[in-house]
Amino acid sequence: MKKLHRAVFPIYNTGIAAFFTIAVIMVILLVNIGLSVTNTQKEVVDDALDEIDERLVIAGKISAFADVSSHKIMATATPVRTASDGAVNVDPQIMDVSYKLVKVENYMINYDDIYVGSIRNKTYDSLMEAVEDAKNMGMIDNNPYVDAQKPTSTSAFVYWIINQNFDNYIDNNELAVLAIVYADKDRPSSGEQLFIQANVPEGYVLEIDQHVPNISSEILNFGGIIHES
Repeated sequence: MKKLHRAVFPIYNTGIAAFFTIAVIMVILLVNIGLSVTNTQKEVVDDALDEIDERLVIAGKISAFADVSSHKIMATATPVRTASDGAVNVDPQIMDVSYKLVKVENYMINYDDIYVGSIRNKTYDSLMEAVEDAKNMGMIDNNPYVDAQKPTSTSAFVYWIINQNFDNYIDNNELAVLAIVYADKDRPSSGEQLFIQANVPEGYVLEIDQHVPNISSEILNFGGIIHES
């Protein structure tokens, strides 16, 4: 059964940093007093570095497909890549995606996990194409691009623009997209604040904290500051 995980990465990141610092100091002290450093001690430092590297960063602008008449966003696409040479497991048994939306009416929509999985058997040139396949695969029930009926639930999934291994990992030199299709009741509107986190058991690997811009066209890019993990 998939575990739900809260966003604990700031604490986790601090803990890893402190652990890594202590590990490095121990290795330096051993060297300075003339003692040899064991392979295990070296591996501790290497593992700490690996933990820090295995995260995602935003690799461009968040784009959105919007309904101009209602001033609501129907789907978003956030391009992501690994922070360095690491790999991030996006298997739904490992990763979840939390969603919060602060409405202009001063209430919050909050879901612990909207993630439904990844489409990894091919690559895509557009969000529209990926959303179509997501519906065909049963990941979403309605396609906001073409269906008269609106999606009944808000769902996140990952697809790839550049995919080298066609597995559930976003690897170095790959480019993936975190896509979200919004149910009508959850759709972001102009002036609202959007919080999205991709979480793994150790904490979050990606954070998006974004102000929804003025919706004046069907296709738009989010401006402002995007917070990366």
